[in-house]
Amino acid sequence: MWAFLCATAPFVRSQNTSAPDSIDYSISPQLLDEVVVKASSTINKTDGKVIRPTKEMLRTASDGIDLLRKLQLSRITVNPLTNSIDVAGGGEVRLCINGVESTSAQIMAIPPSEILRIEYHDAPGIRYSGAAVVIDYITSRQESGGNIFLDSFDAVGKGRWASIDNFAAQFNQGRSVWTANAAYFGKRSDNWVRDYDETWRYPDGDVIRHEYGLPVTIGNHSLETSLNYNYLHPAGHTLNLRLGFNLEDVPNKEEGDRHAILETSGSGLPVEVREHTEEHSLQPNFGLYYQLKLSDTESFILDAQGSYVRSRMLHEYFENGSSESSLVTGRKYAGRFLGMYENRVGSRVWHLGVSTDLSYLRNRYENDGFFNVNIRRSETALMAEYSDRFGPWGVMGNLKGVYRHLAQQSGKLDRLFLLPEVNISFRPIDRWFLRYSFSMDYKMPQAAEISDVEQPIQAGMVRRGNPDLKPFRVIDQSFDASFESGMFGVDARIEYRNEHRPIMESVLFSDGRFVRTYFNQRSFQRLTFGGSVSLRPWKEHLSIAAMPMLTRYFSHGLDYYHCHNIFRVGLSVDFSYGNWIAYGGIMSGPANYMYGEEIIEEKDMNQIMAGYKRDNWSVSVGVFDAFINYRMESRNLSALTPYISKAQSGSHSAYFAMKFNLSLDFGRKIRQVDVHRNDLDSDSGILTGTK
Repeated sequence: MWAFLCATAPFVRSQNTSAPDSIDYSISPQLLDEVVVKASSTINKTDGKVIRPTKEMLRTASDGIDLLRKLQLSRITVNPLTNSIDVAGGGEVRLCINGVESTSAQIMAIPPSEILRIEYHDAPGIRYSGAAVVIDYITSRQESGGNIFLDSFDAVGKGRWASIDNFAAQFNQGRSVWTANAAYFGKRSDNWVRDYDETWRYPDGDVIRHEYGLPVTIGNHSLETSLNYNYLHPAGHTLNLRLGFNLEDVPNKEEGDRHAILETSGSGLPVEVREHTEEHSLQPNFGLYYQLKLSDTESFILDAQGSYVRSRMLHEYFENGSSESSLVTGRKYAGRFLGMYENRVGSRVWHLGVSTDLSYLRNRYENDGFFNVNIRRSETALMAEYSDRFGPWGVMGNLKGVYRHLAQQSGKLDRLFLLPEVNISFRPIDRWFLRYSFSMDYKMPQAAEISDVEQPIQAGMVRRGNPDLKPFRVIDQSFDASFESGMFGVDARIEYRNEHRPIMESVLFSDGRFVRTYFNQRSFQRLTFGGSVSLRPWKEHLSIAAMPMLTRYFSHGLDYYHCHNIFRVGLSVDFSYGNWIAYGGIMSGPANYMYGEEIIEEKDMNQIMAGYKRDNWSVSVGVFDAFINYRMESRNLSALTPYISKAQSGSHSAYFAMKFNLSLDFGRKIRQVDVHRNDLDSDSGILTGTK
């Protein structure tokens, strides 16, 4: 009874203070079977946490993404310069509104005052298969009025700029909600420099190549738009229709543009090197989502969506009068269907479902001649999941039977897999929470890896697909422990990943050329120790969190074995008092990892922002990457072509930034229940010629 009262009382109060004609989704059967940590707004569950933001967080947050930053979740990094959300250890982060997948642009448009809680699933079940983390915003709903939302973030530095602009409009009438979203992201730097040291080990001797980088311009632009219609029946049935259109324009790619002076051993004359890569794509898409409430304890979900991707990639390389050039154009058709039955009785929850993913891509490679690659992929799964609580113990387990098909001109690959997952949690006493997780999966080759095609990189070097690749097994295990009090919190996590016969790159020497290609290697293992320590020394006005992480990699190929450590530390500080707000921190980019023989380490970034917040608007100013020179270093440990690439943004990396946010309400506004999935398949499957 005490657990029931603690879990429901805060939400019942929010119901009583809402407008009489509002619909409040704050009570969920999932919450009633859990124990609330005393003096905390966090409920630990077997698959993650349920977090009720404090009134101070909601009052001072400018948008939904800003609120996520304020929560300082241990495995999540929010980069305000790009609006990207990354999870420690890698993997996909899926954002949801009221249980259904959405985009960061739609999350930003949520007025913080309408957010009831955030469900953070770091061990998501079968409904979100493939995601490392799911962040679900649970919002309230009314039935009239509307809202217009504008958000602009601009950052300017010496020879560089970045801009993120969001617009959202919403109109509500009775049981219907119409919304429109548009989000633009642009970034440009005129002084991107990359130094390159490489050794080519021929059978008769070594050639050492050193490139002294010269400044080049890099940049990218993207536009994401959508129109949504949502209908909510009094019985709980929900219908959502979505039409979207996305554009990607990368005139100068960060990983594929460079200008340098090359010095080669054995040659006294330096030569000029230029590399240029550009990519363009457009993607119309649609979605249909329907949720049928069969009874108070049963529901059925039907989700269907499709997309079309048209892409173009141009790669050019010039060295000492010789050149290599390739053009790849492609079309991809993708569709997804999900049907799922859900049964909730007390703490016991059953899920039964079937899903199908289909895609067909046709890429045309043009260099000296042309070559067409047609690839068909499909995946059909039958799924079952069970979760329950037994006193201080919690358990969630699922089993999927998956049939995967991959075919191209030279052959096909068909496999049937049984994929189990288990999560066991235990609360020994209040404030403490322990959990063990286990999952197994089999990864199919990517379209680019298995393509029976060859792409030139530069004179004497090519990249080649391998149609003989096989699926490989992946086992993930983790152990989590957390302690929470009013002013102090600790999260600790140990994670172990084991890949058997993974697909990783190798370099061969064949017919006088170095060939970068893919093989099923022996094994890949990753051991991670991480977590966070959070302090709240001044009630709700000041919050400090430190997030260290140490990862050790073991990469065992057919003819190599490498070990490597990467240590990262994140720091986040958030302050608010009255209408004044400030925040800052140090964050590590997502590019710190090792796989195969490649190691990428990105320098930590920093930010300091301060501003003023009112009910319907806010403004902040600050600086990014102050007092540092941003750089990214990648290394390849190949025995035949080892290299070190050091890229940086020039001698002055700082951005001066300003963020402005405006939310205008008319009538009684309503927050849309975005019941549509947005896991669009936008991978073009192109085998690139970049290093």
